[in-house]
Amino acid sequence: MILSLLHTFGYGQKRCTGVFSGQILDERGNPLIGAAVVLSPTGKGMVSDVNGNFELNEICEGRYTVTVQFLGYNQRVIELLINGKGKTEQIISLQPDVQTLHEILVEEKVAHLETTQNYAVLSGSKLAETAGKTLGESLTEISGVNTIQAGPGIFKPVIHGVHSQRVLILNHGIRQEGQQWGAEHAPEIDPFIASNIVVVKDASSIKYGTDALGGVVIVNPAELPEEAGIGGTLNFIGQSNGRSGTASGLLEGGIKNHDGWGWRMQGTGKRSGDYHAPDYSLTNTGIKELNFSGAVGYHDELKGFEVFISHFRTELGVLKGTAISNLDDLIAAMEREPPQSTESFGYDIGEPRQKVSHNLLKLSAHKKTDNGDWRVQYGFQNNNRKEFDIRRGNLAGVQSIDLKLNTHTIEAEWETPHEGINSLCIGVNGMYQNNNNIFGTQRIPFIPNYSNFSGGIFGVAKFIRNDWVFDAGGRYDYRFYNAKGFDFKNASYNETLTFGNVSVTTGATKQIDPNQTVAINISSSWRPPHVAELYSLGTHQSAAAIEYGLLLNDTTNEVMNIKDVPFKIERALKAVSTYKRQWRNIQIELSGFVNYIFNYIYLRPTGITGNIRGTYPYFRYTQTDAFFVGGDLMAVWNLTNRIKVTPQVSLLRASDVTNNDHLVFIPSNKYELSVRFEEPDQYKLKRFYVESKLKYVAHQGRAPRVITPRQIKEASEQNIKIFSGNNDSFDFMEAPEGYALLNLSTGFSINREKVRYDIRLAAENVLNTSYREYTNRFRYYADDLGRNFSISLKCNF
Repeated sequence: MILSLLHTFGYGQKRCTGVFSGQILDERGNPLIGAAVVLSPTGKGMVSDVNGNFELNEICEGRYTVTVQFLGYNQRVIELLINGKGKTEQIISLQPDVQTLHEILVEEKVAHLETTQNYAVLSGSKLAETAGKTLGESLTEISGVNTIQAGPGIFKPVIHGVHSQRVLILNHGIRQEGQQWGAEHAPEIDPFIASNIVVVKDASSIKYGTDALGGVVIVNPAELPEEAGIGGTLNFIGQSNGRSGTASGLLEGGIKNHDGWGWRMQGTGKRSGDYHAPDYSLTNTGIKELNFSGAVGYHDELKGFEVFISHFRTELGVLKGTAISNLDDLIAAMEREPPQSTESFGYDIGEPRQKVSHNLLKLSAHKKTDNGDWRVQYGFQNNNRKEFDIRRGNLAGVQSIDLKLNTHTIEAEWETPHEGINSLCIGVNGMYQNNNNIFGTQRIPFIPNYSNFSGGIFGVAKFIRNDWVFDAGGRYDYRFYNAKGFDFKNASYNETLTFGNVSVTTGATKQIDPNQTVAINISSSWRPPHVAELYSLGTHQSAAAIEYGLLLNDTTNEVMNIKDVPFKIERALKAVSTYKRQWRNIQIELSGFVNYIFNYIYLRPTGITGNIRGTYPYFRYTQTDAFFVGGDLMAVWNLTNRIKVTPQVSLLRASDVTNNDHLVFIPSNKYELSVRFEEPDQYKLKRFYVESKLKYVAHQGRAPRVITPRQIKEASEQNIKIFSGNNDSFDFMEAPEGYALLNLSTGFSINREKVRYDIRLAAENVLNTSYREYTNRFRYYADDLGRNFSISLKCNF
């Protein structure tokens, strides 16, 4: 900071009077309201007003990069020279993104304008700086997004306190479908395919269907090239913690003399050994990963099509200290450090472990006609999951869970202006799934075989009246399950379940003035239960737990008829409001939300139990009414042209309304402050920056009461009742103390004639702080990660 301020005093006294202004238009010459305009390297930016106009003041003379973004349109990047004393004007036209955003975001923008206000984007340099991390880890850079994790390598995104079945993920426009019911089942997506990642923070499930009670994560690849030429990127990342290495490459181009045609190939490989906490190794937490994807397509102004395929394969070790043989070992595992079975560093991955592969095929097409725009897409996904427990004798090395899930999705929609309506979109979508347990595990399947048919129809409309934009939408969804399996007594069952309900949303956005907007959205959405929430049965060693579903009898664990169970579908009523304001050197975005979820399904800690495979904490799916309320603050203060201060705050409060109690595994309040110094052109090293980031995560004071395994054992020996009833809420360990982490990073670029090298050095948890994250399922057994140094090299050509 001292060096940065000295540099600022040396260079920052010059008064700049240049003005950069202009107008943002769509492909038809109409103004775009709310387009983001950012001037690099100053970091100054604003959104276009109701006439598409913008104006940035106090600009120094020099060459700048202008980036213009608007959801549903291709990003536009322009290099230009700005006069330091006069006014530089530019009219910028954007083209619709018919390849991805028409299929993923354009409809959300046109039909749900609230999502263009209640959303956040991770792209550009911020996305590049997360290279080597998982999708869930990368998303924590966004205010309001946390993770639930199982050890150091498995992360799932949490939006405003909810996760898994309540957060919908779209990968290249296709609804991601795997075995996402498990907290330790991370999304099977390679972040290197993404050009940007969008997080929609409201409950707008109208376009996307059920299950978006918390929000939507949208992974968008870059548009395919449409002109001849070849380009690409190479990424190499090394990290000290885990001694890991990651390599990723992308090659793309057009076809000579065939404008409109484009292709892309991409691949990633990753290898990591045991991660380590500040004071000990986290044995058996290594990772192997190998992914690839390819795309080819044709696009012009009126029509286009695209074919996309991808393959994701990973093998993940699960902390060896979570494998417990008896109650005394469980007590010791939760009370001792380091974890039991801790060994020196190694790359071997033994039991317990996971092997997961995910394959995706997407076919899409679009066409513009005089009657409107038509879009259709088909997706096929094949997901294979094997989980290996520590088993003895002739079962050693035999998988305990072996699932194969095939999913077919099809979507069609039509959009057109309508009398009195600026935009009207009507669509249908359908999904068929078939899940099978592969023979050979020699155990009662953890979840049954099942087939799932889901279908929905939706309609959304947008109205613009002066400075107001209104939107409304509704949809109906139907879901059919047929489940076949065996209960705890090995008795077979064959059940058919059907669900149907309506979702609605409405919102409004007000452009107060060119520098202020306010938006509000109210949505009512629902979701049926997942089969795992209904029928889970037995040991789930990857989660270090034993789990039972809603339809299993509390005493015998026999499967009951759903008519005999007081079960209801989840329904959420969520309201989100966002205020954005920009001053000359300061930008703020403030969001508040409330989310009331009726019949909220969650895994409730229930006790300690054991079987032939060990002794574990056991959890039972249960229902309650839950209330989530909170807020997010993000600000950017351009202290000078070179120094930028960025605070972020995420606040969350959750309650079990039915039982007047707290919920378990709810993210703590989080505060971040980063200071960044940038000097893109002053030195021979271009795009130079230095950044420090301080992150503080508060103690979760709203956690259930604690009943430890030792207390459970002593109560059992003395025949003392410590549980008050079926809905008694508790946890096995006190919520960990709050903690603060200091991260540092620096980077620069080296330009050559046709190649640019981006080099980045980073240090995370610089002070090697020992801490435990409350939402880490393995916090019962071990600390989180210690200090980590990383170096990354990106070659752009």
